[in-house]
Parts: sequence; C-alpha cells; structure tokens
Amino acid sequence: MEESNMEESWLEESAIILGLLAFWCSLIPILDRFPRSRGKNIVSHGVFVVVMAVLLFFLPAVIQDVVFSSVGILIIGTVIPIYKSIQAVCTIEEDDDTEWLQYWIAYGTFSYATEFMDLIGERFPAVAEHWYEFEFCCTLWMLLPFTDGSTLIYDKLTLPYVAPICRKIKESTEGYIQLLLAVVNGTYLWVVWMTFMTLPEEARRFAVIAVGTIYPLAASVIAVTTQGTGEDDAFWLTYWSCFNILFILMDYLENFIGSINGFYSICMVATVYLFLPMFSGAQAVFRNILVPLSGQYENMLLRDTYLVKRQMESKIPEDMRDRIFSKAAGIFVASPAASTTATKKDD
Repeated sequence: MEESNMEESWLEESAIILGLLAFWCSLIPILDRFPRSRGKNIVSHGVFVVVMAVLLFFLPAVIQDVVFSSVGILIIGTVIPIYKSIQAVCTIEEDDDTEWLQYWIAYGTFSYATEFMDLIGERFPAVAEHWYEFEFCCTLWMLLPFTDGSTLIYDKLTLPYVAPICRKIKESTEGYIQLLLAVVNGTYLWVVWMTFMTLPEEARRFAVIAVGTIYPLAASVIAVTTQGTGEDDAFWLTYWSCFNILFILMDYLENFIGSINGFYSICMVATVYLFLPMFSGAQAVFRNILVPLSGQYENMLLRDTYLVKRQMESKIPEDMRDRIFSKAAGIFVASPAASTTATKKDD
C-alpha cells in the first residue's frame, strides 16, 4: 500500500513538473514580445508582488510543493535562461547578449551568496520552510521583462558600486590564472590535485563553485560595463550557459557518486577547462553540443558571417568596400568551381 501511494505521489509530482516546464516553454514566445523595462515601471513591481501573494495564498499545496521547490527554481532560473542565452549568442544583435549577461551576473551572485542556506535552514527551520518561495519570487522578478530585476540591479548596484571592485578582483585574479597556466603547462599539477583532495568533501564542492563563479562574475561585470565589439559579452554568456549545465549535472550526480574520490576533481577540471583561454572549452561545448541541441545552428552560422563582415569592414578601405563585398557575395552564392574561375578572371 505504501509503495502504491509513493508511486502515485511520484507520478503526480512528475506530471506537475512536466506541466510547469510546458507552461514556461509556451510562455517564452509571448514574453519575448515585450521589451525589457529596466525595472523602471513601479506599477509592474507592485502588480508582481500582488500576483505572487495571491499564488502563495490560493495555489493548491500539492502544486506549491513543486513550483516553489528546487526543481521549480531550476526551470525558471537556469533551464530557460540557458536556452535564451544560446539564442542570444547565436543572433546578430548584441543587446540581447548584454541583457542575458546582466541576468547571469545578478542570478550568479544571488545563487553563490545563498549557497549556505541549507546550513542556515538547519538552525532556523522557519527560514528553511519559506526559503524556496522567497528564492522563486526573487528569480522570477529578475527574469520577467515587466519587472526586469536583473537590469535594475545592474543599473543601481552593479555599475556604480560592484564594477570598480570587480576590476580589482579581475586584475589580482589574473595573476593567479597565469600561475595556474604555468602549473598546467609544467609538471606540478599533481601537487595541486593532492592538495585539493585533502580538503573535506563540502570544501571541495565549495571550491568548484568558487572557481566557476568568482572570477567569471568579475570578468562578466567588466565585459558588460565596458564598450567594445560585444565579443566579451558573447564569450562570458557562452561560459555561463556551459557552467550552469555542468553545475546541474554536479548537483544531481553528487547524490549518487559525490563521495567517490575524484568526483569533485573531475568537476574542477571541467570548470577550469570551460573558461581558461588556452582551452576555449566553453566555445567547443557551446558550438558542438548546445547549439545543435537547441536548434540554433543556422543562426550561429549567420552570426559567424556577420562577424566576418565586421572584420572585413575594419580592414578594407571604405572606397573599396562595395566592390570587395560584391565579389565576396558572389563567392558565397556560387559553386566552388565557379567562384575559383571568377577569382581568376578578376586577377
């Protein structure tokens, strides 16, 4: 009888999770039609508070237990933003890259700062009882275009106060990264690994998250607050998409194999692989795995073409651009043999 009830409860919970995922997936195209408000519409914030209060009071308990849970937060805070980030990187426009990088800065800081909530919840049960509700509301507030909390945080906190600190962190951290590169290229990597393995399990987990969060957050803040070609924004947006998938896998697998020696070492190596320039791991994972899986391959090729065009514009004198671009267009649309013949004729 107990097994039957557990099975029914599991099926019910799975159905709600799938329904929640389907609901948000269907809502994405609708939300995309609304411009992001930069958090300037006070009425939107008030309406958001009222709607969330109504949901907390009237939503059935069985649905609340799933919506306001780690799974519900994972869907709205990580899964959907990962997909939208992939879309943003694969489009020619650069504004969406900046918008989603601002989101990851806000959400990454919030997630990292609340990493110890499980320990706090053990001492204060009342906090643990309502924590997921608070985390869900904060995440949704940062995500929705009406409230646009992530951009509001960027404008009011990140840009004036956090960015100067991040520049100092990035400058000091880059020295350690150069040291790490020297270690990786040398013969002393085993010393680093042995030191890491002597740490307690919880400390190793924290170390992985710290390495994957602190420097990338500082670099992302600098990228989003400085004027440039937008390639830095795209690079770190690519990184956050990959790292959050790695974190989801680590968070799930550690329940089964987290106690095995070497598990967190693999996670650490994978994290370093993603953001170190010598590996360009995030780019490789993004282009070869995430983009094809998300159906954005054609858009990625169009963006690559746009970047080639922009590079050509920076190198070709203005009076020669129309003629060169016309020939380049012919190369793109013609067959290889025809384009080779055309090039020879021009010569």
